[in-house]
Amino acid sequence: MTGSEIVECASAKVNLTLRVGRAREDRYHPLDSLVVFADWGDTITVRPAAGLTLTLSGEASRALAGEGNNLVLRAARALQHAAGIRAGAAIHLEKRIPVSAGLGGGSADAAATLRALNRLWQLDLPVEELAHLACDLGADIPACLYSRPLRMRGIGDWIELLGEFAPLFGVIVNAGIPVSTAEVFRRFDAGAPAKLTESAPDLQNLPAWLAAEPNDLEPAALSVAPEIARTLEVLAAAGQPGLVRMSGSGASCFALYTSLDASRQAAAMLAAALPDWTVVPVQLGAGSDD
Repeated sequence: MTGSEIVECASAKVNLTLRVGRAREDRYHPLDSLVVFADWGDTITVRPAAGLTLTLSGEASRALAGEGNNLVLRAARALQHAAGIRAGAAIHLEKRIPVSAGLGGGSADAAATLRALNRLWQLDLPVEELAHLACDLGADIPACLYSRPLRMRGIGDWIELLGEFAPLFGVIVNAGIPVSTAEVFRRFDAGAPAKLTESAPDLQNLPAWLAAEPNDLEPAALSVAPEIARTLEVLAAAGQPGLVRMSGSGASCFALYTSLDASRQAAAMLAAALPDWTVVPVQLGAGSDD
């Protein structure tokens, strides 16, 4: 932070597991997910200004060009209204997380905006209050506000922060295929899903527990974007990952390795072979503080 400029990292969200049940009467889907955050993501920078403005940079921001009601601005206006203030801000989003990628990029950006403006406007609102406000903006935003290892339940609004969590070493890969979350859920519903069965994470035996858990949206996402299968295949062949899985509703996938060196070696091999893809070696746990 320099002067009155405030910078917040919008860490990519990774669903290590994702159980989803059939839709409730209100059409929302109950879920149970173990969520961690990468030490990589977008960056939100805010400065004092007379009104609310948003500028964008980064290759991934091209997909947002022309959006008149970006989630970042919606979050800023919601906080402004809730606080009953007229203060403005010049907001800049440096976009690295691909759009519609299953990594919670838009939610992470909105959450980082709320944290940054809470500081800029000296509101001193606790994160719990920001999370309550965020529920009306998007189901993933409350989790992204915490950016810590957590278990999400309900429709994403029931958050259980986890205790000490050793970082996991991984590679995130996105082949540049945007996937509509709404379409994935439509295909999921067409399969007549069962009622949600929850599964509490076993942090003492995490690798074995993760291996036995699903991403219930993966089959539906594969039917929407069959190319996801190739992403999973190339990750499985990169080094010796202990786990390969799709994150969220796709199309991003991740692989977990036993060490940071192994994840970096796998990422270097993938990036060389697939230069047009997003390939990032990451530590997964709490989000970056940068």
